[in-house]
Amino acid sequence: MILKEERQKKIISILNNDGFVKVTQLADQLSVTKETIRADLNFLAKKGILTRCHGGAFLEFSSLEKLAIKEMIQYLECVDSSKKTSDEYMTTSKICVLGSFNVDMISYLPRLPVAGESLLTNKFIFSPGGKGANQALAASFSNSQVHFITKIGHDQFSDFALNYISSSRITSSCIYRTDSNQTGTASIFVSEDTGDNMISIFPGANMDITKDEVRLQTDKIINASVILIQLETNIEALREIINIGTSHNIPIILNPAPYNEVSLSIMKDIYLLTPNETEASLISGVTITDIKSAKEAAILIHQLGVQKVVITLGKNGAIAYDGKECIHSPAYLSIVKNTAGAGDAFNGALSASLARGESLKYALQYASAFASLAVETENASDMPEHTKVMARIRQSRYAQSYI
Repeated sequence: MILKEERQKKIISILNNDGFVKVTQLADQLSVTKETIRADLNFLAKKGILTRCHGGAFLEFSSLEKLAIKEMIQYLECVDSSKKTSDEYMTTSKICVLGSFNVDMISYLPRLPVAGESLLTNKFIFSPGGKGANQALAASFSNSQVHFITKIGHDQFSDFALNYISSSRITSSCIYRTDSNQTGTASIFVSEDTGDNMISIFPGANMDITKDEVRLQTDKIINASVILIQLETNIEALREIINIGTSHNIPIILNPAPYNEVSLSIMKDIYLLTPNETEASLISGVTITDIKSAKEAAILIHQLGVQKVVITLGKNGAIAYDGKECIHSPAYLSIVKNTAGAGDAFNGALSASLARGESLKYALQYASAFASLAVETENASDMPEHTKVMARIRQSRYAQSYI
């Protein structure tokens, strides 16, 4: 019997010659079951080496330009991907993001106001935003190919949205438009003293995207290594992309923000849930005050049917639970200017790392380093370069721990 590594090398060689392989043909050729071949193809797809399709897999020419076949085989022989901190064997990962585009209206204040108080703003700016757009951008800056699906209005902000998305680093996008609602907006107050923020969101056209519009993007969706969604889009559209993703064995990552109880109905189909401590408290019923209570919440959330849980804890870092082990990943030290985009930066970077086939442990470290650089900028949509993230990882002492 051919060993797993040898079998996967043969699959890569066949792909290099033919460009496309079928599950049934590989099973006959390598004398193994179809289930074994599907597992091999899924493994290689997660590593970014090939792209899965119905009944088989194919290799894109762009992948060959970035990674020679010899290097692909070496990648399979590499020890623990969680130990890599260079781009030596980095492959192109593909992420599909269904989410919001908002125009952020940001006020910088000496401190956050209390109820009934008026404060003079020291600085006011417009900035592109929305959890979907921010996370798509973060994943793009993390060296992923990203397809972004969103919806905007026909108003004073729509041209701004179109120009921004088309000129950004996001690889491709589908931007639906509607006359019946406005482009989404967010009002953000930022404390110049601490970097803390308060946010109110008008979702607008983001809530008008339909399941039929999502279905029209099926070819792009099923070409992704990972699907990333949030809760600034209507639930029917989310259910549609989840159905498409699960039917093609594509992992779904849900950032349950802003939290609403309807999201509980889709938990069983989620590969990875990434709430912050407030959202995790609402979902689990556990008031999170420290690492120990965060672990309790993660265990309860896992029991809802989610395969893996990552809870972000602000300056206390993040924890991850996979049903067996719980790991604490501390936050990197940073000079904080604005925390408004920290969660989006973390989620986009985490998704990109996982889409490359890297371990959850390493993905947490990468996302933490990425977010620590993002909060050192003034706008939620400002994202750090991948090279700077890798430099911070190399130059910092970082100790994760099992709890």
